Amino acid sequence: MPKDRSLADISRAYGSSRWLRGYVSGKIKWDPVYPLARREIIHRDQPVIDIGCGIGLLGISMRAAGISLRYRGTDISAWKVNAGKEAVRYYGFENAGFEVCGALSTTITPGGTVCMFDVLHYLDAAEQQRMLEQLADAAEAGSLVLLRTALRGTGWRYAATLIEEWWTRATGWIRGGQINFPSQEEILGVFEDRGLFAEISPLWGKTPFASYLVKIHPRAKSASQPRRRAA
Repeated sequence: MPKDRSLADISRAYGSSRWLRGYVSGKIKWDPVYPLARREIIHRDQPVIDIGCGIGLLGISMRAAGISLRYRGTDISAWKVNAGKEAVRYYGFENAGFEVCGALSTTITPGGTVCMFDVLHYLDAAEQQRMLEQLADAAEAGSLVLLRTALRGTGWRYAATLIEEWWTRATGWIRGGQINFPSQEEILGVFEDRGLFAEISPLWGKTPFASYLVKIHPRAKSASQPRRRAA
């Protein structure tokens, strides 16, 4: 398995579009979620489910770093799923799959690492509640859940996040969906009510956005740990 591919090499897997290659390079370089997720994935050493995977950057960055664990990405956008499949074919990576599927319809196999980055706010309030309950079910069944979302009412970063969401729709990168960011209490309440150990911490890196990581530990650890909120 090839390891430590260059940034340019990763972006080349996404075809002839200079814009898309530039987007990939920027995300891999500046978005802190990918190195953090890879560390968690390596430590856990279990299959990965990437809900709302987009063009599959998590899976491709895993493979480029030499992580060969089974990876399955789902997304509602067919062209993004196809881009992920093409990138996999470009490298000849094995044990990585993509499918067109909505977040709420994604089957979560117990015991793996479940990732859901920057997707929750596209769901309305009732759908968010259902999604959080499904993630809590996964944690109760032994999965580690890594959830990233912006949080409502977090100052200038929240305003910057709303501007970015407007831009994604203006450019057609995202078509439709809600702009429905939850509060910290709304997210953590679901997991705490189930007795699960949930941690929340800032994860915006060098970006201006109000991104936070929510880490929900599997039930085995949840039973022996106190619940924790961000300061």
